[in-house]
Amino acid sequence: MSDMPWKTKLIFKVAVAAILMLIAGRVSLAQVAAVAPDDDAPHALPVSIVTLLAMPASSSAKQVQVSGFLVLDFEGQALYLHKEDYQEGLSLNSIYVSLTQAQQQQYKSLDKTYVTIEASFQKRRKSEDIFTGVLFHVREIRRINVHH
Repeated sequence: MSDMPWKTKLIFKVAVAAILMLIAGRVSLAQVAAVAPDDDAPHALPVSIVTLLAMPASSSAKQVQVSGFLVLDFEGQALYLHKEDYQEGLSLNSIYVSLTQAQQQQYKSLDKTYVTIEASFQKRRKSEDIFTGVLFHVREIRRINVHH
C-alpha cells in the first residue's frame, strides 16, 4: 500500500471506514429490532442516540434506553445528541419526547441536563417532521453525570 498514489490510499481508507460503520450499524439495528415493546419488561435495550438517528424508518416501535441532552421547552420537548446541538438548533440531531402533563411536572428539574430515558421509540414518518423520531410511553428519565 505504500507505493499507491495518495488519492487511492484515501479512497481505500474511506471505503474501509464506511464498510466498518455499516457492519457496526447492522449489529446495532439488529439488536434494537430484536426488542419488541413490552410494558412488563424490566429494562429496555440500551442503545446509542446515534443508532436511533441513523435507523431506517420502521412501522413498529422499539423499547429502548437512550441517553442525551434533555430539553423541556414550551415549544417542544426533545432529547438532543449534545447540548451544542440544542444551542445551534440542530433538530435533526434530536428526538421528540412525548410526556404527559404529570410527567412534565415530575421531570421539569431535569430540563437542560444529560439524562437516560427508557421509552418506546418510533422513527419519524414524514420528511417534513422537525424531529428525527419520537420517544413515547416514557417509563423513566434519570439524570446522568457527564464528565468532560
